[in-house]
Amino acid sequence: MDFISVTYLVSLFILLILYYLIPKNRQWISLLVFSIFFYTLFSWKMWIFMLFTCVTTFLYARYLRYSRCFLFATILLNISILLILKLISSDLLFITSHNLNRFAVLVPIGISFYTLQSIAYMVDVYRNDIQAENNFFRYLFFMTFFPQVLQGPIPRYADLREELFREHCFLEDEVVKGFYLLLWGFFQKMVIADRCNLVVNQIFDQYTMYEGFYLILGAVLYSIQLYTDFAGCVCIATGSAQMFGICLKPNFNHPYFAISIKDFWRRWHISLSSFLRDYVYIPLGGNRKGKLLKYVNIMITFLVSGIWHGMGLHFLIWGFLHGFYQVAGEILQPVKNFLMKITNTEKGSVTHLFVSRCFTFFLVMIAWVFFRAESVQKAVYIVFHMFTKFNPWIFVSGELYTLGIKEEEWGLLLLSGMVMLSVALLHERKIAIRDYFIKQPLFFKWGVLLCLIFLILITGVYGPGYDSAQFIYGGF
Repeated sequence: MDFISVTYLVSLFILLILYYLIPKNRQWISLLVFSIFFYTLFSWKMWIFMLFTCVTTFLYARYLRYSRCFLFATILLNISILLILKLISSDLLFITSHNLNRFAVLVPIGISFYTLQSIAYMVDVYRNDIQAENNFFRYLFFMTFFPQVLQGPIPRYADLREELFREHCFLEDEVVKGFYLLLWGFFQKMVIADRCNLVVNQIFDQYTMYEGFYLILGAVLYSIQLYTDFAGCVCIATGSAQMFGICLKPNFNHPYFAISIKDFWRRWHISLSSFLRDYVYIPLGGNRKGKLLKYVNIMITFLVSGIWHGMGLHFLIWGFLHGFYQVAGEILQPVKNFLMKITNTEKGSVTHLFVSRCFTFFLVMIAWVFFRAESVQKAVYIVFHMFTKFNPWIFVSGELYTLGIKEEEWGLLLLSGMVMLSVALLHERKIAIRDYFIKQPLFFKWGVLLCLIFLILITGVYGPGYDSAQFIYGGF
């Protein structure tokens, strides 16, 4: 069952009615049953791996939680399954496309997410940060909760336990706020991400035909596509959960407003960043053993992040680049301070924020090229040929209309991008838009919802002959 489907919405609202009608101490059971149904619809074969992870990690936490050896063994076992499946589904083994497709079917949706989720649970139990769950079905519910099982955010048991199992009363405002967030996710995915996808595919698939601003445009649009695709899914997940009274932690905080790579990782995929910090970087020693080892630990952490995203060398280089950016940023901090001094630029000024954000986005965009390209050679070619030709006239000559979308589609993309930017700026100023609409009269807030639905139906990318692109992070 895809998030972007009428089936999901109808099922969600039927479940919502049942959820608030049944006895409150059984609410979590209804969500567990639906979560199993939701996950099974992708493929019943996936349950082999999901159940294996749930059973092994539950048994460790329940009966073997004082043993470090069994902790490492259970982590190694589940990580090995993850890496082997990723390796089989990649093209690194040079197996035939027929066998590749057959093996790819066996790769569970969201395996990278629930594997990290289970590791965090075991480590937290071992550290005595949380009590081990005694009821396997409650633990299974935590692992399979349908909004976040596909693409996160990656939850911690300490954060989600109370949310999942406490009794929830029907609160209209919470349901409406959740629905607003769900629709915002649909808007980001269908109106922006899938429209960017058409241009990005055209440029990256035929990359040798383009240079200069064509390739820069492709890289910028892919950066936007990846963000709106992933953030859109997380908004759908978070909004869906909120309709049931369950609060998932935010996973994004407008990462393209970051003023440094370090700041970017505080804002991008926050649950993964915090996992890498707490379960990789700090256990390696963090910054406690001198600067040199600190830099080594940073590089190792980001290489782990690259491997988590995929087995290809281009993912490893993507992780390496982000680690290198952070290390270089710290080493060159005196140079940045000197430049600010001689240009009389104050930290936090409009000029400082603008330049820092543009430069950070540029670095992130270059790294995304390696993330998107199927090979290192392709990524290097694209990055190099971004700067071999100065051709800004493509933006006014009409040549953009040959890139997969028509003139009116470009207008919709520009307009929707401005809407997204306006919302982000308001959020940066701590202005809660949903809270504003919730305070309005009943006919107004529901009227806005209907208008949003109509807007998405009219401007979304779908229809005969078009197959909506899958969520990018769903492949992880």
